[in-house]
Amino acid sequence: MSKFKIVQMVPALGWGGAQVFAIQLCNELIKNPDYDVTLVSMYHHTEAHLPISHLNPRIKFRSMGKHKGFDFSMFGAIKKMIREEKPDVVHTHLHAGYYCFDAFLNVTEFPFKKIHTLHNLAQKESPLHGRLAYNFFFKRNIITPVSISDEVLLSAQKAYDGSAKILILNGSYPVKISNEFEAVKEKINALKKNSETKVLLNVARICKQKNQLLLLESMRQLQDENIIALVLGHHLPDDKALYDELIAKKPDNVHFMGKTQEVGDYYLQSDAFVLTSIFEGLPISSLEAMSAGIIPICTPVGGLKNIVTKDIGFLSDEVSVQSFTKAVKQYLSLSVEDASALQQNNKLLYQQKFSMESCTAQYDKLYHN
Repeated sequence: MSKFKIVQMVPALGWGGAQVFAIQLCNELIKNPDYDVTLVSMYHHTEAHLPISHLNPRIKFRSMGKHKGFDFSMFGAIKKMIREEKPDVVHTHLHAGYYCFDAFLNVTEFPFKKIHTLHNLAQKESPLHGRLAYNFFFKRNIITPVSISDEVLLSAQKAYDGSAKILILNGSYPVKISNEFEAVKEKINALKKNSETKVLLNVARICKQKNQLLLLESMRQLQDENIIALVLGHHLPDDKALYDELIAKKPDNVHFMGKTQEVGDYYLQSDAFVLTSIFEGLPISSLEAMSAGIIPICTPVGGLKNIVTKDIGFLSDEVSVQSFTKAVKQYLSLSVEDASALQQNNKLLYQQKFSMESCTAQYDKLYHN
């Protein structure tokens, strides 16, 4: 019997949440011995991307050599790839979806299902011309859109005339300890003011969306508190000026740690997870933090508004320094017992709603509908 063939497609294997999600989804799908899974990156893979070693060796990886900017050659290359793979499902993420439009209309020799995951609010995911194009494909049931949070679904329903109907909450694997756990512990301890210092962790790319400037300004207001903030992430070349600005403005209680493969070790040795974004879908980093049982302190954006309730963590009232600083102070005022209860609630909610196993099972069902 021939295997069920699934192609997942991303623009590139950068270090963002959508790319991590695609890798983990592939790894979970390939656990089914009757499945053949291929992960396609439009750009060639480089050392700056997520390591291919994160993929199960049974997964086929293809990179297509896309040039920077609009690359007309991708239309033909994607049609050729689909005809070679003959998949049962093509599942796209981020702007890989745009480049599949031509193939989805013109590869008619065999049937295959087309899925596109909306990883962000519709207006942030695509510019107007992109939303108009998606609307054409969604309304005609050529592509099935999937939203990753309630807020994303509401935005998609508005943008796409009600044609976006499916909600599958983002999932992630739980964070794990690496062989570098003790080395990371020593690195963090060296930055603490003393053994009682609370560690706030921001895991996010350095960019305008993630709004680390707000975090820096809030931490400046909190310099008398026994806390430090660690920023774990990198910047793309276009955001180098922003990174330089942040480094120049950071107070002494904020430390930029760069990107690392030992992310799990940092989660497991932090006290709170902080996210100061100006918009979001449902960030994988927040789910990873939840799996580690660390308490979230976030701005009220995207799917965070739905999951960070009072029995989970703290939401600022708005995206502002004053409001976020207030949320951090609320966290710092927790008793040991109340903090422990929030930690346990995070772990329980993750297990109930946001595991990669649960998420993949829902996509698997959609693939076969």
